[in-house]
Amino acid sequence: MAAAATTDTQDGSQAVGVSSTSGRKELYASVASASHRKQFGQFFTPPKVAALMADWVTSRGAESILDPAFGTGILTSACMKCDGSRSYTAFEKDPLIVSYVQDDLKSRVTLYNFDFLTHKFDKKFDGIIMNPPYIRHREIEGYEKARGQISLDAKCIIPKSANLYIYFAVKALTLLSEGGRAALLIPGEWMSANFAASFKEYVVRSGALREVILFSNCSNVFDDALTTASILLCEK
Repeated sequence: MAAAATTDTQDGSQAVGVSSTSGRKELYASVASASHRKQFGQFFTPPKVAALMADWVTSRGAESILDPAFGTGILTSACMKCDGSRSYTAFEKDPLIVSYVQDDLKSRVTLYNFDFLTHKFDKKFDGIIMNPPYIRHREIEGYEKARGQISLDAKCIIPKSANLYIYFAVKALTLLSEGGRAALLIPGEWMSANFAASFKEYVVRSGALREVILFSNCSNVFDDALTTASILLCEK
């Protein structure tokens, strides 16, 4: 197998290239069935979008970065391309996709092969970057306790009708440290969906939202069949 591409970072270290993680994504996508990807709500992040998100998250010198839905690692790799000297923590529930993550990338990340939503944290992070799973409420199972705990921690009631990405977004923002930055890639439906009303209120109340980037024609940006997508750029 060919060696993974590396890139010199701004601090002089080397990071795994985004192009090489994209190759792993293509390999995984050719093996994983559509039903498997649907089960885990997987939609991949285009490299240019990952670079935009990473630039926002890293531009204030974040020392610790969290990726709650790691996948093949394209978002974390994009951050490493900016500065590979940071501390990286990531979560990925799907053992199949984890098996397609490059070994050199795994060696530079504290990667947990279990569920971000049920994990109890004792620290916060300077940077958070994520493309959380898209799973409709009718297909969500086993998260009632987690939904209640996240709602309690954030003082934001997540309704049963919410898509799973709302759970991720709310929990992620509770883990952002003061002065930290987050970039969240989620479907644009949150701006008009009833199930996201409390989330919108929470984001406004927190004062963290700085900008929303809306992709109204995702066929020009994303490989997957999405109608709209948005990036929330947040800062505490």
